Amino acid sequence: MVEHSEDFTGCLAGNLRAAARAVTRTYDEALRPHGLRVTQVAVLAAVRRHGPSGPTALSRALGTERSALARELRVLERRRLVAFTPDPADGRARQVGLTPEGAALLAECAPAWRTAQREMTERLGARPFDDLVATATRLTDALAEPRP
Repeated sequence: MVEHSEDFTGCLAGNLRAAARAVTRTYDEALRPHGLRVTQVAVLAAVRRHGPSGPTALSRALGTERSALARELRVLERRRLVAFTPDPADGRARQVGLTPEGAALLAECAPAWRTAQREMTERLGARPFDDLVATATRLTDALAEPRP
């Protein structure tokens, strides 16, 4: 581990946030013609992947705060890209599902998303790109586990 003084240059949180903002800008720029941000594409893709599910399960799957997910879902619901329905197992709860419009827009923006992926791969190199994805996945998984 590299030691740093109080100038905070070695701060994992700060460096990851700066990197995430830079990467997000690339994806958002590619997705802009479709009227979506990468965070919204991630939500739509998770809803498609998991099928109708409750917001809590969805926020866990995305590794995001439930309040942040709720804000994204409200926007996507207003655009009729997702819809809420009663949970068949618990009539008091709701689950969210992808609408036909949401599925169509997700399919339509896939080439733009692939363009952003390709740009990131070209800028970083294929091996570093793959290593970063694997490291981010391990980090997310490790920090999602309860602390001992």
